[in-house]
Amino acid sequence: MALGRLNITPFHCIVFAIWQLGLLFGGQQIFPIFFNYEPKWTCEGYVDDDLNKDGICSKSEKCELFALCTENITFEQTPFHSIVEEFDLLCGPTAYYATIVSSFQFAGVLVGTVVYGHVGDHFGRKPVSIFGLTVGILFACASGLSPSWLIYALLRFVVGSSVGCVLVVVYTYVVELILPEQRIFLRAFFNWGFGRVIFTFICYLLPNWRWASAATALVALPAIPLIAFIPESPIWYESKKRYKEMREAQRKIARIGGKRMTVQLPDKDATIEKRQSIISYPQKIYSMKDLATNRRLAGKTAVLSFLWFTASLSSYASDLNSGNLGGDFYENQFLMGALIGISKMLIFLLDTYVPRFSRRLLHQISQALVVLTFAAIMVILIWFASPNDRNCAAQQSSTINVLVVAINILGVVLIEYTWDACYLCGAEGFPTELRAIGVGTCSLMARVGALLAPQMTYLAELWPPAPFAAVSAVGLASLALSLLFVEETKGQPLTSTTGTTAEESASSPN
Repeated sequence: MALGRLNITPFHCIVFAIWQLGLLFGGQQIFPIFFNYEPKWTCEGYVDDDLNKDGICSKSEKCELFALCTENITFEQTPFHSIVEEFDLLCGPTAYYATIVSSFQFAGVLVGTVVYGHVGDHFGRKPVSIFGLTVGILFACASGLSPSWLIYALLRFVVGSSVGCVLVVVYTYVVELILPEQRIFLRAFFNWGFGRVIFTFICYLLPNWRWASAATALVALPAIPLIAFIPESPIWYESKKRYKEMREAQRKIARIGGKRMTVQLPDKDATIEKRQSIISYPQKIYSMKDLATNRRLAGKTAVLSFLWFTASLSSYASDLNSGNLGGDFYENQFLMGALIGISKMLIFLLDTYVPRFSRRLLHQISQALVVLTFAAIMVILIWFASPNDRNCAAQQSSTINVLVVAINILGVVLIEYTWDACYLCGAEGFPTELRAIGVGTCSLMARVGALLAPQMTYLAELWPPAPFAAVSAVGLASLALSLLFVEETKGQPLTSTTGTTAEESASSPN
């Protein structure tokens, strides 16, 4: 059986659980879909029916009617009570503040990927992971008590920075603790799709931004004691020449995994290890500038960074715009999450039974299909809406709405495949000493894409095809770079900058 070749131990199961819990906390990145939800309303008793709810389409027209009908506004039953509703951010000068809150959170993720990436490489994966998650959960709970949208935005900035810690440090920690053959298994069965379903279910049970802000963070709380229970990454210890701690970590991994530590150091190596444990080595502090130490590493960083930027812009532009699509709000979110989670299993099957299915193919096939799907949506919105309805997706026929939603969900699933390729190439392609910084740098560019995503949603109010046109154009450039420059990393051991193999430290204790 395929699973039998993965050599999974109880220790690896704990690591898998940590990653899934981390993804639950990472779900904060789609929380703007919920806390920025715009409630539906009608203007009761307004004389000009042509200007009422079913006769207007653009944001400006709706807000014009809203201003004229302040005394007769009736809000429909809303699926989620958002900050837009509570802090009156629906129309007028304050309407853009909701977008600012989203941008603050994504800016926090951007800062977090850089700061935590450097700190994680210097102080270790384990303590930084615990610190980042603890801070994030505390501030997420505190954000639910915010008295104003501005305080909420500031607190969400800190929450976003902790999401950056999960995306960079926790992920690096997890990858360094599992076997090479388990990497694709991790992405396939412990993935963002299942995390999204759970996150959406919590918002469904607690449809208020205050309660949901705390509950969606507290669900990740078990990750902290689990991380505290397992050892630091042996690969990280080796990169710091702390060989004694490396062996201790390996022994603990063996105990948790239920295996005996059978590998013994030869006498000569033992003498060297003893000497190295006594000598105080000056430890170099690495930074982003070390990614440019040679042309190959700098080129790899630049190419992967753009691929991450594309995946992020595509993903969040599509996610945040999903509230503007037709259909039931929660059904769309559940369906997206479930299909993402289930479809990831296909990657595992391909990777297991089709040895030639490489990381490059995973990205290139998925990216090409992303371009096609979102270009198709753009064409549908431009040409298949009637001339009077081209600025109003809500006025399209139900058939067109269903078609757009279906293609959009397919596109979201395919974008997740490109994310898998990006994370795998990043984790497998950078040397140990620079792994968190390298992944952090790529994630930094991804956050730039995420920062632009709320603006894409805002532009969709003016021209609905805008997000899909942007995703298609940037996706074409990403596909070209992938075809020309991306290196294959499937099955490669995790190495240090000196080229020595470090995989043995994290793979198996025996």
